[in-house]
Amino acid sequence: MMTSVRHRLLGLCLPPLVFVALDNGLTLLGQSAKYWAGNYRSANEVSPTFNYLLQIHPAAFVMGSLVWAALIVAVILLLPDFLALITSIVVTFGHTIGAATWLLYRFNYGYQMCLGLLLVASIILGSGLYWGWQAKPVQKAPFSNWSPALRWVLIASLVGIAVYLFLWPRTP
Repeated sequence: MMTSVRHRLLGLCLPPLVFVALDNGLTLLGQSAKYWAGNYRSANEVSPTFNYLLQIHPAAFVMGSLVWAALIVAVILLLPDFLALITSIVVTFGHTIGAATWLLYRFNYGYQMCLGLLLVASIILGSGLYWGWQAKPVQKAPFSNWSPALRWVLIASLVGIAVYLFLWPRTP
């Protein structure tokens, strides 16, 4: 039982919690000087619940975030496998999008930062599913019988093209 709880915590709970923390950290960083001077009614947050908590006080927002994180963990631990997997993915995606909204318009190269964030989210979620939850493919990868050197040269070339097309900063 403890092993299955540990695997579910690492595989399905950790990825959404990472992005809850990132999204909520960027939310706090995104508040104006007016907000931090004590005008909590000037809170900048799209989520009605978390906007309300920010308008009360930053500590209320942090406490609400901790309660939300605990709720996510409890639900994922209690749900059957398939529904726990869906919940982990939707919360991870939701908070990745939330974090991306802070990055997109507030930083130079926000577009590239958002794509990089999606890459990181995919790596964390995929790693959680593969190692933490031990989800393994049922068949070997296609072309796994090719020379490893040839496969990696092709992979590096194709990834390099994708990086140039979407992540390399340039003006339109």
